[in-house]
Amino acid sequence: MTFKQTIKTLYKKKWLIFWLTVLGAVLVFDLAVIQTPQYKSSSKILVVQKQVSGQDIYSISKSAQYLSRILKQGIYSDSFFEKVTQSSYQVEADGFSPQIKKRRKQWQKTVKTTIIRDLGIIEIDVFYPQKEKAEQISRAIINTLADEHWFYHGGGQNVELKILNEPLVSQKPVVIQLWVGSILGALAGFLIGIIWVLKKETSFLDRNDFYI
Repeated sequence: MTFKQTIKTLYKKKWLIFWLTVLGAVLVFDLAVIQTPQYKSSSKILVVQKQVSGQDIYSISKSAQYLSRILKQGIYSDSFFEKVTQSSYQVEADGFSPQIKKRRKQWQKTVKTTIIRDLGIIEIDVFYPQKEKAEQISRAIINTLADEHWFYHGGGQNVELKILNEPLVSQKPVVIQLWVGSILGALAGFLIGIIWVLKKETSFLDRNDFYI
């Protein structure tokens, strides 16, 4: 199919693409409106790789980045979840599903981690409907990580974690901006419409070629 044919096909199906675009925007808008408002608690931890004899700064930096990635995965593990719920910060496991698979998904939605490249810093964001609980979970995570990090790596005493920022909770619930969500939904619907139309047209042309 040539470029001219493609444009012609899309123009013929412009109303289908239009309504799919509108549908995408409406669906995302509705999801954003009905979602449960959640508070966000943010904190930062620095991963420090102690210098040993013969090791340069570049190697230390790379090692800290590697350790940060390991610890990021460790935060989402079942063992870490258990350590957090067993800590003194009153994080109750009852707030999460008893089914392991479902609980893992809930935990991944509750805790978002970001590694600041080349610095060995882990940003930890906790999202929860109750403001106090968001802060409790956040404090439990950073303190458990600071105390139990050795469990997830083989660095021993050569690795140290320092809490850079204590948990800071948003004053208002964090929700997706409606106009941003609507635009993204519209874009998704638009692209789906184009792909669907072109796929249908290509299949139609292939069938005609076969019979010819």
